[in-house]
Amino acid sequence: MKHAALAALFGAGLLTMLPTSAGAQAPITEQQASAIGVDAYLYFYPLVIMDVTRKQSTNIEPDKEFGRGPMNTFTSAAEYPPADFKGVVRSNFDTLYSVA
Repeated sequence: MKHAALAALFGAGLLTMLPTSAGAQAPITEQQASAIGVDAYLYFYPLVIMDVTRKQSTNIEPDKEFGRGPMNTFTSAAEYPPADFKGVVRSNFDTLYSVA
């Protein structure tokens, strides 16, 4: 319910950015605003989550944590990943990783 309300508000906010023709804009229904909000949420959610993951992976000092390092640097692992490594969904435990 909370997500639907946020999606509806976001969709209504997007409507203010739509171009108008001849200064007149036809009002839309609440269902249309909700559908626009849901579409916007489905489109932008993966982009936001990917950016959060990038920030969490790069906001760290070099060689402080396995598989992570600061932006614009090349970080190599000198050892195989530990058994509790959760940096990726399914890492190979017989592979040395490098991150750039």
